[in-house]
Amino acid sequence: MPAQPIADPPGMSGNYWAATAAPLVPIPEFDASAKVETAVIGAGYTGLSAGLHLAERGRSVLVLDANEPGWGASGRNNGQVVAALKHEPHEIEARFGKERGSELIRVVGGGPDLVFGLIERYGIACDARRSGIITAAHSTASLSDLKRRVEIWVGRGAPLRMLSRAEAEAKSGTGFYAGACIDPRGGAINPLAYARGLARAVIEQGGAIRTKAHVRSVARKGGGWLLTLDRGTVEAERVIIATNAYTGDFWPGLKKTFLPARTPQLVSAPLSDNLRRAVLPDGEIMSDTRYLTVGVRMHADGRLHLGGGSGTAYGDRDALYRQLAEQSRILFPQLGELSWGYRWTGFMAMTPDRYPRLFELAPGVACVLGYRGRGICTATIFGRELARWAAGEAGIDELAMPASRFGALPYYPLRGLLVEGAVKYYTMRDRAAQRRALAAT
Repeated sequence: MPAQPIADPPGMSGNYWAATAAPLVPIPEFDASAKVETAVIGAGYTGLSAGLHLAERGRSVLVLDANEPGWGASGRNNGQVVAALKHEPHEIEARFGKERGSELIRVVGGGPDLVFGLIERYGIACDARRSGIITAAHSTASLSDLKRRVEIWVGRGAPLRMLSRAEAEAKSGTGFYAGACIDPRGGAINPLAYARGLARAVIEQGGAIRTKAHVRSVARKGGGWLLTLDRGTVEAERVIIATNAYTGDFWPGLKKTFLPARTPQLVSAPLSDNLRRAVLPDGEIMSDTRYLTVGVRMHADGRLHLGGGSGTAYGDRDALYRQLAEQSRILFPQLGELSWGYRWTGFMAMTPDRYPRLFELAPGVACVLGYRGRGICTATIFGRELARWAAGEAGIDELAMPASRFGALPYYPLRGLLVEGAVKYYTMRDRAAQRRALAAT
């Protein structure tokens, strides 16, 4: 059977972020009843951002998590702060219209400013560096697409620029790619430390967070809502659902609106000084244009970190990590055979068209999910947007992300086969392009 993300074991075994982040501030477990203006289900970036922006307004807010802040994808990703969705500007405008599409592009483009601004404002120690994002072209065809992308973004005032093959090799440490572009707006963080810092900020601003708060149902009660948990209840005027790929059964059909896919992260033992200076020497973080994108970064302690590149709907598999280790040998043969110190997986929520989903599930209940690996910026943004909605400052149709029509995917029961089939298909295509790239180098 496909894995249920929320049923993954507690704790964060093998996670480099958990080994290096500052401890979480003390947060009580939920074991009573409460009454608040807004209840937030899920203490990842979306829920914590919503809670913080509500607390900053002096509103009564309670953030609930079945585990602890950052336990899900927010503490398991590659740490890339990216100023874009998965689509190009003209595609976004074609989908949502010129006016709404342009506003979404503008808001998402400002995502790094929001993230790094919160980090600075609240003194969040998360190894933040705004050194830029490199996107590398894995084939000559993808290089042409990348050039077009840069032209489009530059035409809209974004500071992207192309890198030649030689420049890309000097910046990245690998001659595998045909060229690249760099976006100086982006950067890198310790994503779990960022989530823990947001949690501390929520509490400092007067909001409340509770751990081990497993919500079992959400039901009408008078003019508001009643959340039933394992140990107690919460009454709220409004409810924000921010559980993303880790959505349970508390709202009928919600977890069937996306496909959860488990993706891997692999971190090496520290490299020698000369080797660590050979990979991403200027501190950028890198991803590429493959269908199954591989993210690469170097940590300050000299560890090489690769993420993505594969996926599964099932359990944590050795094969996921073997593929990443293979990528390290292809990209950086000068490093030799590496020793891997940390490995872990996390789930992302995949939507059919690669756009996030914003739902108003009922009057007073809203949800956003489906970030597909772009969650640090987009989840922080949409948490802020949902705070505007919960505070009564904007209707659901006035938020930056146009609302979607709620409906379960008709093929959800086949999610395991679909995710596995898509991974195999795109792996085949990526490997074909990889063989051509290696033959050209």
